Amino acid sequence: MQSGLLKDRRSRLPDRRAHRGRFTRVILSLLLLLIVPPAIPHLLSNRDPAPPARPADAIFVLTGGEGRIQEGYRAWSSGAARELFILGAGRWVPVTRILPEVSRIPAEALSRIHVEGWSENTLENAFSAKSAVGEGKFSSVILVTSDYHVPRAVLAFRKVLPPDVALSVIRVGAEGGDGASWRWARRRFLEGWKYWGYRILLRWE
Repeated sequence: MQSGLLKDRRSRLPDRRAHRGRFTRVILSLLLLLIVPPAIPHLLSNRDPAPPARPADAIFVLTGGEGRIQEGYRAWSSGAARELFILGAGRWVPVTRILPEVSRIPAEALSRIHVEGWSENTLENAFSAKSAVGEGKFSSVILVTSDYHVPRAVLAFRKVLPPDVALSVIRVGAEGGDGASWRWARRRFLEGWKYWGYRILLRWE
């Protein structure tokens, strides 16, 4: 009797192991489906060109992320482009509030800094930039935004700007501190999925 029970238990062990194996494979497959798609845009965006050695016509800074305005201003003041556009800064916000440093620069240089306040998202930023490109007849521009935002921003700008306008990118890294690793992963995960949403949206534009 006991030998029969032992044989029955032993016969069930392979079934349980197979069940656990199938369950593990299902979980791993779901994790891959959740993680891989948002990772792809960030991997592909590494091919986006950095600013060329020769100055561009304009820099477009997309507000909404830490360090973007400061990095755009630093690049502009070092001669990376002639014009500086700060997009989505809010309506009627004076440039001196955004960049206190401009109070010390000559009037001619100040006239080449433009603050736009109506655009409220990445796609509207791109259409605002398109208007500036058309008015200024720009042939090369630099996009300044957070590194995690680059894939979606470049996608929108490539779709909206004229195809003959050269587009390069300055990536702004996030600051460190407590929870930096978690914020890094979370932002890339969310932006990766937003990228695919934009891909679908822009197919119909």
